[in-house]
Amino acid sequence: MPAWLRHYQRAQLGGDIGAALVVTLLLVPQALAYALVAGLPPQTGLYASLLPLVLYAFSGGSHAQSVGPMAVTALLVAATLSRLAPLGSSDYLLAAVWLALLSGAMLLAFGLLRLGFLADALSQPVLAGFTAASALLIVVSQLAPLAGFHGGGASLPDIVHGLLAHYHDYQPLALNMGVAALLCLLLARRYLAAWLQHCRLTPAAARALARTAPMLVVLAGLATVSLAQWQTRLPVVGLVPGGLPALQLAPLPSLGLAPLVMPAFFIALINYVQSLSVAQMLAAARNERIDPDRELRALGLCNLGAGLAGGFPVTGGLTRSVVNADAGAQTQLASLLCAALLLLVLTRATALLACLPLSVLAATIIASVLVLVDFSCLRAAWRTDRADAVAFALTFVLVLMLGVDAGIVAGVMVSLSVWLMRSSRPHIAVLGRVPGTEHFRNVLRYQTEALPGVLLLRVDESLFFGNARHVGDSILQLAAARDDQPQLLLVMSAVNRLDMTALTMLARLDDSLAARGICLHLAEVKGPVLDVCQRGGLAARFAGRLHLSTHLALRQLCPADDYHI
Repeated sequence: MPAWLRHYQRAQLGGDIGAALVVTLLLVPQALAYALVAGLPPQTGLYASLLPLVLYAFSGGSHAQSVGPMAVTALLVAATLSRLAPLGSSDYLLAAVWLALLSGAMLLAFGLLRLGFLADALSQPVLAGFTAASALLIVVSQLAPLAGFHGGGASLPDIVHGLLAHYHDYQPLALNMGVAALLCLLLARRYLAAWLQHCRLTPAAARALARTAPMLVVLAGLATVSLAQWQTRLPVVGLVPGGLPALQLAPLPSLGLAPLVMPAFFIALINYVQSLSVAQMLAAARNERIDPDRELRALGLCNLGAGLAGGFPVTGGLTRSVVNADAGAQTQLASLLCAALLLLVLTRATALLACLPLSVLAATIIASVLVLVDFSCLRAAWRTDRADAVAFALTFVLVLMLGVDAGIVAGVMVSLSVWLMRSSRPHIAVLGRVPGTEHFRNVLRYQTEALPGVLLLRVDESLFFGNARHVGDSILQLAAARDDQPQLLLVMSAVNRLDMTALTMLARLDDSLAARGICLHLAEVKGPVLDVCQRGGLAARFAGRLHLSTHLALRQLCPADDYHI
């Protein structure tokens, strides 16, 4: 029994019931729309939503996380399957189900192995660039259904080509309804919450109700088409099978599982990073802590549940989760009640969805993902670190040009490349003493005094195979430029890790400096680093030349009349 259920209080019930009602109104149109983005029948979005709500309630750690289909995940599914199976085929549907099962199994295994650090594989600029580009792709891909015709394509050039090739197939009635729905949604996002507050609703209630605008627009579209009998004049959802999904392990697609393994891994990685970010954001508002490994296991179970129900991969949705919190969700009972309401929709109300115009669904998709086309991270990165800005821009362009599946691989490579680039060329500072103190700082940044006969250097990075050669060469160059200083003190305060390559480099550096008549000393070596030095034999080599602090080292190395405070 989860902790929230053991300690449940009656005072929490009202908030959970209200949140469940609001989130259900948001979830139904989102589930239908994201299934269409994935190229799947609309009911699969409802199937993918049901079990994850229940499973996360008993396994997850966030009080308001709402797990289900998400726009970027749906686009990843579509991009993966579009090159593996024909759209609408049984193989396409089976492969989508197995993507959920495979990604769920991977997430669960990673959680059991306590690999929560996988969330760090994507840097924030790369993730922001990927999200912005994916959202833009979704917006452009929905222009065709907004106008009542079928486009297609997984990258921006392909989508634009499809739009230009079929634009003459647009249907004026569908386009008018879609544009009207989109305008209503955009205006509701901008003004509805303020208007509701003007009507004396609390700010939290106004925000929550304003975010149910997609359901109101969907209901308006349904009513309009039904009353006007326009079912044959524009594309509609059509018959949505009612009843509960059969819980079973789907047959293997004819293409096998091998082509799905790597896409499933990247879908799992993206879903985990997104879900963990949302959970941590919600927890921070209540001074709670989220266990990354627990979130891995919970998200894995949710994806396994979605796959067994015939759905596609799911994750914690930002919009639904924020709405859930704003609507007053106190515990995961809100998700359980939401699942119960969704159960009623599946068993009693699916026939009402048959007349829903696809152009209205496209409008809800565009309105919901437009906010994700966000360049604020790029602007911040440009001000603070140009390498991060380049990583954002590269990921953004690659996702647009190559598609989201190739783009996410490129994004991971960009993240690792930026990290390796920074680590392989670490900052090496020449130090001097701040007059009258025991502090030693970069001579280029502070007014310092030099100490005769001693060159002080500080490496601001751990030493490993990727930077060992560069660090060794740089130290030799700095020593050669100051050949009047027979002592070189290497301050290791910023070195948190050494590997075998770095140990070998330090030994060779000692020999090279000794050949030039320079004695190498080490100061402020941290305990774990010193343990590695002892196991590798470097501590014995530097016996008598390992110093507890820079101050004590210089008291020993400098004449008494040259070193005093």
